[in-house]
Amino acid sequence: MPRPTVEELRLTAFKSYRRAVLPLAPLTVLHGPAGVGKSNALDALAVLSRLALGEEIADSLDGLPDRTGPLASPVRGGLNGCVPHGRDAVILGCTVRSPRGRIRLDLVIRTDGPARIARESLSLDGRTLVDTGEQDVRNRRVNVCWHNDTRQGDIRAPFPSGTMITAQLPLRVAGSSGGERLVLAATEDLLTALREVFPLHPVPALMRGWARADPQARLRTNAANISAVVNRLSNECPRRYGRLLRAVQAAAPHPLLGLTLAERESGGVRRVLAVFDEGVLGRTGADQASDGMLRHLAFAAVLLTGAGVLDLDVAAEVPWAHRQLTVLAEDLGAGLSIEQTASL
Repeated sequence: MPRPTVEELRLTAFKSYRRAVLPLAPLTVLHGPAGVGKSNALDALAVLSRLALGEEIADSLDGLPDRTGPLASPVRGGLNGCVPHGRDAVILGCTVRSPRGRIRLDLVIRTDGPARIARESLSLDGRTLVDTGEQDVRNRRVNVCWHNDTRQGDIRAPFPSGTMITAQLPLRVAGSSGGERLVLAATEDLLTALREVFPLHPVPALMRGWARADPQARLRTNAANISAVVNRLSNECPRRYGRLLRAVQAAAPHPLLGLTLAERESGGVRRVLAVFDEGVLGRTGADQASDGMLRHLAFAAVLLTGAGVLDLDVAAEVPWAHRQLTVLAEDLGAGLSIEQTASL
């Protein structure tokens, strides 16, 4: 049974893109000269992932610095940076492949005034399940119609327009008919796929610091707390830790005996630092390791361990077997050899 996975991204009006369609495979490589828009495409999928969490649009894209998790920092450029020059709207969409078929989401976000959903639709294999209608801009409401296969016909109700409509459906649709249950099932598949998106852009300068030891450490998108995550893996799952060690050993330019941790305590706080044990060549801490080794360690940790150790707000109510992680790897080959990149 296929897990819900994003298989197409539509950038109708987003940053530098106009009417672009990007098909996604199990491995999709974006390449081209600097400034062509590779990062913008990754940002588009990250925006959809953030909106799927159900927070206000502005908060989702500008960040909530007083919170932890994927919304703690803004998407690149924030809300205003997502709007194409000379426009006052963002138009995005995606298609998710699921066991029920292909689920298509399209949305228009207006930014002339408070950010709001001006149009949103959800369909399954070409059949419209949810669509929006008339707006009440002053009260920030929009009429929503969703599929219902009873004699009553489709159901209409006003929704807050400051939040993605699809993210609100699980709390608004009763599921009392087969049609409504189909709406909820398609909604769950779409939100599951989008919430399992993890943007990863390791920043070696931030990865070199000592990290506070935390048995529940979750890797941030910049991998600044990589040492805490390595410490967690070493204590929690020897099998995954062993796989990570073998991947790092295969990528190392010198024989590597182990991936260990240095520890120190200050003010009652235990801190850790990842250490590459190079045998007779000595031990190299993350604070002295090369950019390439640190970036490779971060990418390998994500690809080999999965969403459980990532700073994601996943659909925890959905079994692991029905979820599929999507990694947005920024500058995957930066600082790495061809062989190291190929191994990832």
